Amino acid sequence: MWGAFIVIFIVLWLLQFLMTKKQLKHYHQTVKEMSNHSSGYLGIGVDKKRFGTGTVLIMVTDVKGTVIDCRIMSGVTVFAKFKKCKRFKNLDILNVNVLSYENKYHVSLKMAIEKIHLQMNKEVSVL
Repeated sequence: MWGAFIVIFIVLWLLQFLMTKKQLKHYHQTVKEMSNHSSGYLGIGVDKKRFGTGTVLIMVTDVKGTVIDCRIMSGVTVFAKFKKCKRFKNLDILNVNVLSYENKYHVSLKMAIEKIHLQMNKEVSVL
């Protein structure tokens, strides 16, 4: 009885490891694909929750701060994938009210916008 339980546990643990590795590969592939834009800024926001649905938001803006591409991965399991997000396309991040969007996106949207602002400020201070 215990032998079967241990074997099932090991199989499930290995399956989780392999699926997590596959999801991580998908994440890196998506970031690499989105960072290939000729100009602009890339921001990644993560809302990682201990229990419940987590959210990863990757946003690309042009040099003026208008969103040109956005992808969201939201879910609880390793089966979650990035999906194109049209709700933030053409959004001007310099004049955005994060609280006007759905509650589940507040943290990740705010974090992505802050990272883009940091890149914009860093470029301004270098010039």
